[in-house]
Amino acid sequence: MKRNKLTIFSAILMLFCIQKIKVYAQRQDTGNSAIIISQNKQQIRLGIDAERLWHWHSAIKDELADLAVGDMKSDYVRTGINGAYEREKGVKNEAAYDQIIEVMTAMRKANPNIHFFASPRPIHEAYSKQEKIDLWQDRDNAPFSPFPMWIQEWKINGTKKSKDGKTMVPRLVKGDFHVDYWVQYYADYLNLMHKKGFDIEFMDVTNEQTIVKPEHTKYMYDNLPKKLNKGVKMPKLVAPSSFDIRQATNWLHSVDKSKGEDKAFTIAAGHNTKNIGVLTDFVKEAQALGKEAWNSELHSWTGTVLKDEIMNSSIFWEYMRAGFTGIDTWLFYGPLGGRDHTMINSNGKQINRSGKYEIFRQVVNNANRGNYVEITKPSEDVETAAFIKDNILSVWILNKSANALKSVKFEVPDRGKIDSKIEVIKWHSSLLASGENSVINTTSSTQFISDVNAESLYFFKLKLK
Repeated sequence: MKRNKLTIFSAILMLFCIQKIKVYAQRQDTGNSAIIISQNKQQIRLGIDAERLWHWHSAIKDELADLAVGDMKSDYVRTGINGAYEREKGVKNEAAYDQIIEVMTAMRKANPNIHFFASPRPIHEAYSKQEKIDLWQDRDNAPFSPFPMWIQEWKINGTKKSKDGKTMVPRLVKGDFHVDYWVQYYADYLNLMHKKGFDIEFMDVTNEQTIVKPEHTKYMYDNLPKKLNKGVKMPKLVAPSSFDIRQATNWLHSVDKSKGEDKAFTIAAGHNTKNIGVLTDFVKEAQALGKEAWNSELHSWTGTVLKDEIMNSSIFWEYMRAGFTGIDTWLFYGPLGGRDHTMINSNGKQINRSGKYEIFRQVVNNANRGNYVEITKPSEDVETAAFIKDNILSVWILNKSANALKSVKFEVPDRGKIDSKIEVIKWHSSLLASGENSVINTTSSTQFISDVNAESLYFFKLKLK
């Protein structure tokens, strides 16, 4: 009996040792197996979000604009369609656009070729705190809608607990949606922007509001052009800009091609306010309709300290890998101390460039309007991405693990020769937000090798001969 126990114990011990050896070998292989950069995939457009302007400062507007679209060569700026312009039907207030026009003017000064992407700002932004209390008994009880109340009505259906749980407030539910008013509201916006000297390249038909269906988008596409003044450009419509990717995927799936609903919009977009849904499913649905796939509010790339900004960049690489063609940041401008999503932070005098900004700027300036490139991913602890624009091949690797990767080999076949000197920027929590610059040499005309530190992000800039 004792011998049997010893035999069983020996077998278990041997199995444990074998497993440990396997794990060690896998760790070593992760560092030594080649990462292959191969074929070109989707063309990409990268933009910044200026729909909310809580931290825009007129005194330094030129500096703020240059950081967004000058020093960083963004493709477009997302700006707000402000419900305060016609909060009550027939009562128009052009001053509601003064700040937005100032931003657009500064952006165009910094980059004359910048495109503007208009998106309806949530209507609760058009009311003061006291007005919200007077109308809905609690400032947090305002309805979430991108349209004024005369376009999308709301009615009371009982009561519910307030956000803080201390009182009872009216429960608001959606009422009538006046599609003809909605189209005229957008026409008035485009006509006003043209009068102010601006054309709109892209325009959201809604903003995280499920009341707008494919049939409504088709109605706008058919009826909006005839309401535009002479010379006003009809923008490319963006839909559905849903709260999450699953909602956006379902919306695309509901598009009825037999009624021509697929012809009504150019960009298929979703947000990831919550990370729900399968990214590749959304891209597949968009491609089936012949549409670009955008995330027009990239949430989850968060952090106010460099380590978090580095590690959370993972969400951006995931969207690129899934096949998205457009990415828009969320809440680009923030307070001097920073907030989770903000990239440029200021108090009106001093400006801080976040780690997120420095990383995104390198992607934008080296890859915007170029193509994503297929690249292998060696393990779940490692994110990789690659881009090609002109003769610059950008290679990115994020090591999320606590273990360094030794002698990682990168193979670049079928692209001719790469220059023998490769520029490198490394980001790690111990470094400045701008990262650490260095140069490495190639090991052959199609290959280079580099160590990759733990919890670090690397950008390799290759020049193709």
